[in-house]
Amino acid sequence: MYREVGLMQVVEILRRWQAGESARTIAQATGLARNTVGKYLAEARRFGVSPQGAPADNAQILTLSRLGQTVPNKRVGLRMALLEPHREQITRWLRDERLQLTRIAELPHGREVPVTYTTLRRYVRANGLANASRDTVRMADTAPGEVAELDFGRLGPLADATTGKRQIVWALNVVLVHSRHQFVWPLLHQTLEEVIAGLESAWRFFAGIPRRLVFDNFPAAVAGAVTALGSCWRSCSGASRGCV
Repeated sequence: MYREVGLMQVVEILRRWQAGESARTIAQATGLARNTVGKYLAEARRFGVSPQGAPADNAQILTLSRLGQTVPNKRVGLRMALLEPHREQITRWLRDERLQLTRIAELPHGREVPVTYTTLRRYVRANGLANASRDTVRMADTAPGEVAELDFGRLGPLADATTGKRQIVWALNVVLVHSRHQFVWPLLHQTLEEVIAGLESAWRFFAGIPRRLVFDNFPAAVAGAVTALGSCWRSCSGASRGCV
């Protein structure tokens, strides 16, 4: 069985491997077990990736990242079984109180039943405890350069090459509504300063600034009010408008 490894970790494993690093060195840098790294490298070879060859393509990387998403092994099954006495409470938290899994993992039952967030997520999915996902609501058609959407996604943990400390890497994702062109900016903290830096890079990438920016709630914007993002436009006032 394979330990579930995030997409960014797979990319980092392959990058270091093709740069000439050994499985031991890669394991120390990424915080993964040496056996785990070895298994993923063996699968990479089976999929046609080699240390001296071309970088893995998106399909190969996605396939490798899904190795740990197979049927849980016996150990995982035993951990999931620890949650069975809490099924009714977890269901109530999800459906009635509409709590997120990350919040449930922090509640008192987590101290009584020491399971990880990943195990909790697997248990909920396997037992269909969460409400069915809502249909995606399609935005109305807009003119070129009218609207861009901003959101954040979790890319995964990454180990600092110097200190060995692991940090979560986030993705600032900007999508132009009209063309669906996308820009992704990795960042370590969702602070106003880093968001502004990411947006300025997005406007340079798109060679223009949209008239409106639609974003989900995130602390940097909420704490400083929406007008705080106005500095993004002021700092980019010299850029041309009319993103497509």
